[in-house]
Amino acid sequence: MATETFRMNATYVYGMLLGGTVVSALGGAAEYWKEKEMPSVKGLMRDFLVGAVLVLFLLQIVPDSMTSLVNALPSLPEMPGLGSMTGGSVEPDLQVGPARF
Repeated sequence: MATETFRMNATYVYGMLLGGTVVSALGGAAEYWKEKEMPSVKGLMRDFLVGAVLVLFLLQIVPDSMTSLVNALPSLPEMPGLGSMTGGSVEPDLQVGPARF
């Protein structure tokens, strides 16, 4: 049984930045249009985090579609050092037999 691990690559980082920026801009524009005052930094940061988490969630659910959308952006430089970031171990630690305490 093959297991996949979460790998942080440039697609995830650019997706988070793009999603956070879009949601934050839409939220700020809506608040300005409705309230006729500048949006607060706290509200913009909240919207940015919501957008970033939303894009990460969508990348996990439909990775092929979202990856093709993010890759359709103009060629962005590869971020150094992100290829080595992994979540979890590559091999699952599976023990068979009595527990070793």
